[in-house]
Amino acid sequence: MSSRRPVEAERILTALEQLGPAPMTSCPGWSAHHVAAHITGNYQEVRRHVEGFAARRPVDRTRAWEEREAPLRELDHGELLALLEREEAAMRASVAEALDEHGDRTLRWAGRTVRLAGFLTHMRSEDAVHRWDLVGDDDESATLLGQQELLEHAVHFVGEPLCRRGLAQGAGAAVVSARIRAGDHDDLLVEMGHGNATLTVLPRDGQEVLSTDPAARLLLVWGRKATPFFRLRSRGDTAAVAAVQRLFSGY
Repeated sequence: MSSRRPVEAERILTALEQLGPAPMTSCPGWSAHHVAAHITGNYQEVRRHVEGFAARRPVDRTRAWEEREAPLRELDHGELLALLEREEAAMRASVAEALDEHGDRTLRWAGRTVRLAGFLTHMRSEDAVHRWDLVGDDDESATLLGQQELLEHAVHFVGEPLCRRGLAQGAGAAVVSARIRAGDHDDLLVEMGHGNATLTVLPRDGQEVLSTDPAARLLLVWGRKATPFFRLRSRGDTAAVAAVQRLFSGY
């Protein structure tokens, strides 16, 4: 593992330093300080799980966001950002050490089984998405969010939770098969029906239901709305488009 901090972590830390604690974000009720606490809490929770796994004392549950973030929000913003920076480095070190000793094994995280190496990409994805929550659509967001590996990570590492809220609101009632295309990248196939949904990344083929750019597609999957809105274009099946939008209601 490289000892260098990933670019996604660099960029969100820079944004948080420049903005200060007070600016609001795209997450309802969350300020920049809330985002900083959320990211720091994620780093800490990943490290807690990985260190428990490496010590053969697996963590029995993943703490809820409020449980791990509430104490962090009490910190001064500068103190919180310094802690964020330390926890990011400690998280990467713990994953690297566990991979060296145990290989890319699986462990429990948030009620599902995930691969150890996936945590590194997971935090890069979290950092990229939450940077967008802070600053919105800019050239940096287009670059970071447009990485195909972050879409593949969302499908394979997160998967079902991305669809949970939409399914609870009835998005999976009708049978739908919809391809979402983004440039020359592989398609995202969304299949739903009978209260269930599956996501698959597969080669481009056939007619897409939605076309967009890679960054806007990742934001859609994470329940966000890229601007300008016409970055997403319908290819005619309006019922399928509406079903997809309802499905991705936010994680």
